[in-house]
Amino acid sequence: MIRVMYGWKVKPGQEEAFAAAWGAVTRWSRVHAPGARGSLLVRGAEDPHEFVGVARWTSRAAWEAYQASDRQDPELLAHAQVMRATSERSRPAAFFDEVSDLTLRGEGERADGD
Repeated sequence: MIRVMYGWKVKPGQEEAFAAAWGAVTRWSRVHAPGARGSLLVRGAEDPHEFVGVARWTSRAAWEAYQASDRQDPELLAHAQVMRATSERSRPAAFFDEVSDLTLRGEGERADGD
């Protein structure tokens, strides 16, 4: 597994719109992008306009294939447009090899299967 970290600076008053659009893009990607395993979005405690996303992918090659693909789904494009309109990318994608993930999944299961 690989993790990809992204950062955004969200315009004041646009935090909810950004987070909703980010969630829609993440859900779309989980369904339509081979290798996408979901993401986590966090917001800065000191700076509420700073958001960081950590995406889980089966491999860097899967992420790169997704980035190179022609994603013309109108729903995806609409949500991506909201993200672009409400924020600016504050850091480029950074890649990390997953060592261990002990977070709970939405279903109440740990990501490591415990």
